Amino acid sequence: MMFTYLRQLTQTDDSKILFILALICGAMILDFASGTLAAWVNPDIEFKSKMGINGIIRKIASIVLLVFFIPVSALIPAEIGAATLYTLYLGYLGMEVRSVFENYKKFGFETGPLQAVLDLLKPKDGNNQL
Repeated sequence: MMFTYLRQLTQTDDSKILFILALICGAMILDFASGTLAAWVNPDIEFKSKMGINGIIRKIASIVLLVFFIPVSALIPAEIGAATLYTLYLGYLGMEVRSVFENYKKFGFETGPLQAVLDLLKPKDGNNQL
């Protein structure tokens, strides 16, 4: 029943784009919450409210930018605009999910089989900054 509802919810490109954007927002909230808890629980991580505020500001700026690209994609001819938006959104969702799993590793949880996926999403230069 739930899958039927989700299929009906995402029947058009517009609704799929908004659904992915909602998933990104959910992943951002989960990332912030898990990062805050990891910093609070793990004695090796310094808990600073300034870092949390900066993280919130970056996430809000990211959402504003992602929403900005919705009308920009309409200016691109044919289906290329929607495809570009899908690529941007799915890439961003992947980065957020990777960050959530990294926070879980800081908790001490074993990510096991997902480690290979995390390694694929890691930048090639070894820098973890996104």
